[in-house]
Amino acid sequence: MKQSDPLELVEPGSLAPPGPLGRGVRFMLGAGCLWAVWQVIQNIGPVVASPITATLHLPLAMLMAMALWIINYVVNIGFSRSWGRRPASLSLVGYLALALVGLALNGDADGPILGVPLFAWLVYFYSHLGLSFVLAGLMATPGCEMRAIPALVGRMIHRPSAEHQCPGFIATIDDWERRRCSKGEMA
Repeated sequence: MKQSDPLELVEPGSLAPPGPLGRGVRFMLGAGCLWAVWQVIQNIGPVVASPITATLHLPLAMLMAMALWIINYVVNIGFSRSWGRRPASLSLVGYLALALVGLALNGDADGPILGVPLFAWLVYFYSHLGLSFVLAGLMATPGCEMRAIPALVGRMIHRPSAEHQCPGFIATIDDWERRRCSKGEMA
């Protein structure tokens, strides 16, 4: 799915569930995302007090860049809405506006007016993504991990949830694993 394309959800049962390797990769990625949440929480002081300066440190800058790069997928696929590139665009515009408000009010864009929302955004993003990965691994959610929370809700209310082909490298792992299993069953 290109980020500007409409959201392409498919009927429940259209996609095959991941195998053990795909599930393991999802668990590891979920653990990595939840570790990122822990790292952001551990750095709450610098992030809130001086977010621009804090992002000059490579690990935090990498977490922010990764979040901006894939937030469109997380929001669009996770919430079953095709908002295109708006999630990333609104995030960038919002943070620029907050920096300007901080500059106007305090004479410094690098402060809590920007830091508090940035902290909350990072915690939300990596928590949502991490929980989705872990649930996708536990439940063997077919396709994209961002459909794991809707799949869980669907199971709870007895309504199957639409699926989405994974837009990332995980689809390659799932396809490889399926081909490998198919060949093994034929032999």
